[in-house]
Amino acid sequence: MNYRDLMAEARAIHFAMHHGSITYEEAQVKVKPVLEILNRKNAKIAKRHGVTPRKFTFQSLGRTF
Repeated sequence: MNYRDLMAEARAIHFAMHHGSITYEEAQVKVKPVLEILNRKNAKIAKRHGVTPRKFTFQSLGRTF
C-alpha cells in the first residue's frame, strides 16, 4: 500500500469511531498496525531529508484531518 492509502484507511477507522460504528478501544486496535507502517515510512522519508520524524498517534488522527 502506498502512503496515501494508509492515511485514508487510518482516517476511515477514526471517523467510524466518531460516528459510533466502533468503540474507542476497537478503533485503537484496528488502527495500530496502520500507524506502525506509517511511522516507519515517515522515519525513512525524514532520514532521507535529514530531519526528525514526526510520529502519528491515534489522537493526532482527529487533529490533523
